[in-house]
Amino acid sequence: MENTSHNSHGVDAGSARKALDSVAASRAQAALHVASPCWYHVGMGVTVALLFLSMSLRMASWAVPLLVGVLVVLGLAVRRATGVSFDRYTATPGATRLFGIYALTSLLAIVTGMYLEWGAGVHWAIADAGFVVGVLTIAMGYRVDAAARHEIRAGR
Repeated sequence: MENTSHNSHGVDAGSARKALDSVAASRAQAALHVASPCWYHVGMGVTVALLFLSMSLRMASWAVPLLVGVLVVLGLAVRRATGVSFDRYTATPGATRLFGIYALTSLLAIVTGMYLEWGAGVHWAIADAGFVVGVLTIAMGYRVDAAARHEIRAGR
């Protein structure tokens, strides 16, 4: 049986290879820009920790809105600094998995801290939980960036 289909777009194996190479180069370039600057992860972690410290200090009514604003500004600043706008925590399957672990661990720490401080009267428990979540935010931020970079480079 003879193949009678013809290529109406004039694409041959060489131009297809060139297009695939261009896609791979673009993917590698994007992977370079995905990494957040170090100030982003540190800023996120410190801001999250300060959110919970403000609760222990009974200053949350004015501090939380201010600190949420800082988180928004950090998100906008990292987009401007990297030139890449995407949800880095759910951009790839590996990043999503890491973010899920981070979210569950953070939730456990926060609920425990709130119970201890508000339910059992342990002073500074929310601030301590916030410190744990802040450190976790920094550490997981770097891990999420690495996972996203690797998976974007690999085409996942």
